[in-house]
Amino acid sequence: MALLAEVDKLKEELAQKDEELVKERKSLTNDVSNSYLADFEDVIAQASRIYHRMDFSQLGSGKTVVDGQLMEE
Repeated sequence: MALLAEVDKLKEELAQKDEELVKERKSLTNDVSNSYLADFEDVIAQASRIYHRMDFSQLGSGKTVVDGQLMEE
C-alpha cells in the first residue's frame, strides 16, 4: 500500500512539473517573439531614416514574403 501511495504522489508531482514546463515554454516563446518584434521595428525605423524615400508602411508584424510576394501571415 505504501508503495502505491508513493507512486501516486510521484505521478502528481510529475504532472505538476509538466504543467510548469508548459507555462515556462509559453513564457519563453512570448519573450522571444516580443524581442524579435521590437528588433524588427527598430530595423524598419533605421532603414526608413537611411532610405527616407522608400515606403516601408507595408512591412511589419503579420506580414511575410512568399515566393517573392509580400503576404499577410
